[in-house]
Amino acid sequence: MPLGIQLLSKKNVLTSGKKIKADFAANAGDLVQAQALFSSVCKLDPMDAEAWTKLSLIEKRLGNFIHAERSARRSLLLAPKLGYAHFALGQALHSQEKRLDAIESYRAAIRLLPDFADAHYLLGLALHEQGAVSESIISLEQALRSRPSFPEALAELGAIYINLGRIEVGLDHLQHAAALRPLDTVVLGNIGHALHLKGENPAALKNFRHALSLAPEDVDLIASLAGILEKMGETVEAKRLATQGLHLAPAHVVGNLVMAQLERREQRLQQAADRLQRLLTPTLSINLSADITLELGQIYDQMGDAMSAYPMIVEGKRKKAMAALGPNSDSTGQAYTDRHTRVRQLVTAELRSQIEVERVADVDRIDPVFLIGFPRSGTTLMEQILDSHPNIQAMEEKPAVSLMAERALEMMDWQPGFLTDLHESQLNELRQIYFMAVAKYINLRPDNRLIDKMPLNTVLVPIIARVFPNAKFIVAIRHPCDVCLSCLMQNFAVNAGMANFFNIENTVNFYSQVMDSWLHYSEQLPLNFYQLRYEDLIENIPQKSRELLDFLGLPWDDAVLRHTDHARQRGAINTPSYHQVVQPIYLRSKFRWRRYEQQLSHVLPILQPFIEKFGYA
Repeated sequence: MPLGIQLLSKKNVLTSGKKIKADFAANAGDLVQAQALFSSVCKLDPMDAEAWTKLSLIEKRLGNFIHAERSARRSLLLAPKLGYAHFALGQALHSQEKRLDAIESYRAAIRLLPDFADAHYLLGLALHEQGAVSESIISLEQALRSRPSFPEALAELGAIYINLGRIEVGLDHLQHAAALRPLDTVVLGNIGHALHLKGENPAALKNFRHALSLAPEDVDLIASLAGILEKMGETVEAKRLATQGLHLAPAHVVGNLVMAQLERREQRLQQAADRLQRLLTPTLSINLSADITLELGQIYDQMGDAMSAYPMIVEGKRKKAMAALGPNSDSTGQAYTDRHTRVRQLVTAELRSQIEVERVADVDRIDPVFLIGFPRSGTTLMEQILDSHPNIQAMEEKPAVSLMAERALEMMDWQPGFLTDLHESQLNELRQIYFMAVAKYINLRPDNRLIDKMPLNTVLVPIIARVFPNAKFIVAIRHPCDVCLSCLMQNFAVNAGMANFFNIENTVNFYSQVMDSWLHYSEQLPLNFYQLRYEDLIENIPQKSRELLDFLGLPWDDAVLRHTDHARQRGAINTPSYHQVVQPIYLRSKFRWRRYEQQLSHVLPILQPFIEKFGYA
């Protein structure tokens, strides 16, 4: 409750002056004086519910949470329908981490004061802390409807959207908050995080460094910047920052998590595991708890301890699902798989004929190369090898195809025959949409081949082939069990596709749908593709690289054998493979699934047809 708001209460000649002075002191930041004055008022007039409410709010700001709760409850005894008193009680309970009780108090306040923006905002915070993400978003959006220029609500909602993978929406909210509070270092840091997720690392680093110039000892900022530098492979600077942050705050959770990731890079696995185990406490937010649990699972896996690793991975993914989806975490990725099913229905004999006709009609046009497959099948390694060639430019996991496909689906209104019937002006529009999106991410030189790497573009192959009939496809294949296990283990940013990886059953079913569609497309459509098994690539990179270049019609260049150096020079790689592709090739992940054969036994029958089809039987 804003302390300047005057509520209906019995005016007492002896207390009215003190209440005015108390409000003035509170607004001036003199909380001790305000507390003394409101306490005096409550003694002189114990029936003044307004004074008890304001005393509660002051006590909360002073950190006297139990006293704040008592004062709020006293107010509610006097005036049960006083909305601000319910709000004050909610804050006192929230500060004591009694979140469920706080949620009820905030809701009671809102029933009495429907447009009270602060109550909607704090309700949104408490719901998010409880893992009720969808409800949290509703409350925060209501806070913004009541007060559109509410920087805290904008910042919180922006951070939630970013955690859900809705980067552009989240960034828009954060930038609005920054316009209102340009010196808010938390907002600046979250903008930096969002820019990093978009792959705009120079801008992300600039944001973080600006924030640190305003608050050089802000451990949250230090840890976040260290985490980004670790992912960029700037390990020396990352370690310096992480060490600095932990010197300031030895128990800082994110700082310790980043240090553990650096220790994992250095193969100090037991030290990393011990550090993370100390962090896992019941008071952790569900997001941080999920991140730490998944990191621990990966460390145990690297140590060869499958019995410790697998339960950690399963629990980490359960927490990740709760953080992203709330209690209804079983409803994973359904919208994505529904769209995939409908795209598959576009494949007809007429579409095959049309692609063949278009290819012959424009045989000299050079279309992009699409690197597809399934996540964790080796696409990042293949992309780094190819991007090392002087006549190739690779684009890493950007939504150019998705934007083009969305427009195509709007044009056809989901009518299967319409994909075949697209006329030249529509095809030109779709190509223009695609290349405008590409231009946002890379400056494509006219003499270079474009490699568009996005594994799950596999599901959009019919649309790609119709718009780009001369396209070539590189299809990454890996043992299905290794692929699914690795997808389960990764701490993916949550989006429509990655929401299928919260448990092994959904992961395997999603793999089956996507790769069965690929087999269907490769049989029914006249595709120009080269299928490369990850295991064969890491066994003989020179030979397989030469085969890739032959497929693309490009001359050999020794630069492709220096792909690890190229990856380091290129900067951050925004996929879970960032650790691996900047290191020499190793074979420990080959057929890793055998250590987990018992845990995967119930899903093996689903994967068996693909194991046989791709030559792993």
